[in-house]
Amino acid sequence: MAPPDSTRGPTPRGREFLGTAAVLSLLGATGLAALGRFRPAVALTLGASVAIVSALWLSDFLGRLAAPDRSSPARFDWKLGLKAVLRYGLIGVALWASVRAFPADVPWLVGGLSTVVAAAALEGILEHLRGRGRGTGSAP
Repeated sequence: MAPPDSTRGPTPRGREFLGTAAVLSLLGATGLAALGRFRPAVALTLGASVAIVSALWLSDFLGRLAAPDRSSPARFDWKLGLKAVLRYGLIGVALWASVRAFPADVPWLVGGLSTVVAAAALEGILEHLRGRGRGTGSAP
């Protein structure tokens, strides 16, 4: 019997990271909506949604591509490649439709796409600060 595939989907740390991205985008969209800027809030939310779904798909793709153990080669077949191409084609269509729907709010759309990067930076800073608090950080 084959062992269960534990590499599929995001790891608990990955879910925490994507949760941080979702919280950042919701805070930004809520702030914009509170200021009465609803179209930029929707554009920010669309951008963040596309970025988070893309990150989930990338995590799934890399999990399926990873070798189950060190002695076996990485798995790649045409179905996996086709799924990856179709997924990112869908992401491209979603971005194109978002830009067409909100042409004046493209900076907010790009800001939404950047929430995953902002979440990565925030997680890195917080991890560094936690490490310094425990005395495990690197010495200057």
